[in-house]
Amino acid sequence: MANVTRSSFIKAMVKDAYSYSLESYDKVEKVSTQIFDTETSDSAYEQYTSAIGPGAVTEVVEGTSIPRQSAQEGYTVICANKKRATELPLTNEAIDDNQKIANFLKAWATGAGESFANAQETDHLNIFNKGGFTSGDSTFDNSIPGVVTPSYGNFTYDGKPFFALSGNNHPAKNGATYYNSIASLTLSGQNLETLLKLIAVTNAFNEAGLEISLHPDTLLVQYGSANYYKAKRILESIAEIDAVQSGVTNVWKGALTLVGSRFLTSADAYFVGKAKMGLKSLNRLPLKIDYYEDQNSDSQIVRARARWGKAVSNFRGWVGANLSTS
Repeated sequence: MANVTRSSFIKAMVKDAYSYSLESYDKVEKVSTQIFDTETSDSAYEQYTSAIGPGAVTEVVEGTSIPRQSAQEGYTVICANKKRATELPLTNEAIDDNQKIANFLKAWATGAGESFANAQETDHLNIFNKGGFTSGDSTFDNSIPGVVTPSYGNFTYDGKPFFALSGNNHPAKNGATYYNSIASLTLSGQNLETLLKLIAVTNAFNEAGLEISLHPDTLLVQYGSANYYKAKRILESIAEIDAVQSGVTNVWKGALTLVGSRFLTSADAYFVGKAKMGLKSLNRLPLKIDYYEDQNSDSQIVRARARWGKAVSNFRGWVGANLSTS
């Protein structure tokens, strides 16, 4: 019969720890899964390049030449998978002497599950927290040293902040420009109308300049903030809460799904958008716990790691107000 070693003991414990970590990981409430288009990835990064269709067509008089249009590509978006990892070293002496090592490893794995879930949610919601930064931010950096370096650096694919203010507009391939952020706009039913018009009318054009259909369905705010409860009243009340006369039918009732996130850092900012449009989330390696032996230090190393990615692929799906610019 083969000898039972410390290595065998840790290997058996890691199997249990893995289930504890995943259980904890799943318990952390995530809103990113509601608003990001999630895909499974099997490479270092994914690349998205849109093909631009024809622009407006015009009437052609019989017998005259048919006008030609040039073909071109849209912007290229890189979504890189980045690794997060941590390790717990356990000396063999500690394993021998600690009669409660199983409980210790269970507690550590549970904490690791929570930590990774929080890290992933923070990483994704920073798209909104830092989306208005006029100087860009590293949260939009989808480079991988030695592998891929997007030309747009710390901005979105067109070299602009995700939420661009008027005057710093997103450029479209047909020469038009668009903004999708308003510096100061208190949350109210009337101001929601302003944002919906911006996304569904003003910005409802593709890269070729043709009208497209955009129907926002989500209102995203910081959970527990004054805006969160104001949004609930706006979207759930029978009568409009901003109406001069009481009893006026609430046109906003059920019009948008309220999503509140504790991972939004601003209590004043709010966002209107179409869930899963223009926001990419990649699952490269789900949370995994394994171990290896470091014979040099006579230790067993328990390792937790995961890889994921996120990127903006189309600004048109979202608008925002009251965002931080730095």
